[in-house]
Amino acid sequence: MKLSEMFETRKALTAERDSILAQDTMSVEVEARGHEVANELGKLDAEIRAAQVRERFASSSAIENLGKKTEERSMDIRATKKYEDQFVNYLRTGQIPEQRELITSASSSILIPKVYQDAVLKYLSANSVMRNLADLRTGVQGYQTLRFSTLKTADYTSAWTEADTGTVQTTAADPLFKEVPLAPIPCLPKTEVSQQLILQSDAGFSVEMEVTDHLQRQLLRNLEWGYIGGTGTNAPTGIFTVKASTGVTTDINITTATASAGLTRAAAVAGGATIANLLNMRYTKLPAAYWGSSAWILPQDTYAAISGLLVNSVPIFVPSSDYQTLQNAAPFTLMGLPVYVTEYSPVHVGTASTGKNCIAVLGNISEAFAIREWGGMSITRDEYSLSGTARIRYQGMQFANSNFTRVNALVQLQVTNAAS
Repeated sequence: MKLSEMFETRKALTAERDSILAQDTMSVEVEARGHEVANELGKLDAEIRAAQVRERFASSSAIENLGKKTEERSMDIRATKKYEDQFVNYLRTGQIPEQRELITSASSSILIPKVYQDAVLKYLSANSVMRNLADLRTGVQGYQTLRFSTLKTADYTSAWTEADTGTVQTTAADPLFKEVPLAPIPCLPKTEVSQQLILQSDAGFSVEMEVTDHLQRQLLRNLEWGYIGGTGTNAPTGIFTVKASTGVTTDINITTATASAGLTRAAAVAGGATIANLLNMRYTKLPAAYWGSSAWILPQDTYAAISGLLVNSVPIFVPSSDYQTLQNAAPFTLMGLPVYVTEYSPVHVGTASTGKNCIAVLGNISEAFAIREWGGMSITRDEYSLSGTARIRYQGMQFANSNFTRVNALVQLQVTNAAS
C-alpha cells in the first residue's frame, strides 16, 4: 500500500472512530467494532511511520548516490584520452573542454586530467616530508573536522584493572574528545609563459608538459611550506607554528632555549641547536610511549648546525650514508630516531626579546598532525592580465588544510630571541 493510500485509510478509520465515540450508548457489536478500529489505527500508524522512515532513507541514499555518480562521471571523463587532448588544446588556445570544474557553474577553472593529477600526486608524495609522515587524507569532500581524544598516555589507568568483587573499587579514564574544524584553503601556484614560446611548441618541445611540471613543483613548495611553517591565517597551521604552553592537557611539549646575541634566524639556530636541548627533547619531553614511533623533522639550517656538534671529536649523528665517521652507524638517525630534513621553515619572528621561533620538531607525526587535501585539482588560463607583455598566466588551484591533533605526541624546540 502506498503512503498516500495509508493516509486515506487512516482518515476513514479516524472518522469511523469519532462517530462511534459520539454515540451516547453502544451495543455489543458497536463496541466490538470500536476495538477493531482502534487496533487497525494503531497498526496503520506504525506502518505509516515505517514507510516514512523508508522514504527518508531512500531520499538520502538517492542524493548520496547522485553525488557519487556525478563524481565518478567527472573522474571517468577526465580519464579519457579525448579529455586529455582537450586539456592540452585548452592550454594552447583557451578553448574550454567539455568537463569544467564542479565547484561553481560560473568558474572558468578546468579540472586537470586524471593522468596528470595522478602524476602530480606521485611527485608530491615522493618529495614531501609532511605528506609522508602526517595523518594524510586526499580527495576529501565537504567540511572536514578532526576529532580526537586529548588524553595523554599517562592519563590512562596505569594499574591492572581488577575484577569488581564488591570490595575492590575500579577506576576509569573517560576520553576527553576535541574537535578541530578544517575549512578548505586554496593553494594557488602559478606560472607565466610567453606567447612566442607557445607558438614554438611542437613535438620536440611540449610547452604543456613544461607548464604542468612547473605547476607541480610550485604546488609542492606551496603545500609543503604550509604544512611546515604555515601561520594559520589564510594558510594551514604548520607543524613548526609556535604553540603556547598553559598546562592544559592538550598542549604541546616544549623544550625552551634562548638565542645567541642577535635577532636573526641564525642566532636562534645557534642558541637552540645544542646537545643539552636535543637530549631534553628526546628523553625528557617526549613521552616514552612514543619513543619507538617518533622521528625528527629539521629545517636545513638546523640540520647543518646539529651535524657539526661533536662529542669527543665525533659527530653526534651521521649526516649521510657516504659520510660515515662512526663504525656501523646508521645513516640519518639522531639518538636512535630517523631524521627528515626540509628546506622550508616558518617566517622568522624577529621581535626583540619576545619573539619565539621553533627550530626543530620531534615526535609521532601521524599522531600529532593531520593534513586534509580536497579532490579535484584545476587550472585557469589567463591571457588578459599580461596581454601587454604577450604572456599567458596559468594558475593552478588545490584546496588543503592542516592542524595539530594529539600534540602530546610532539615536542617543539622553541627558541626565544636574545634581549639585545
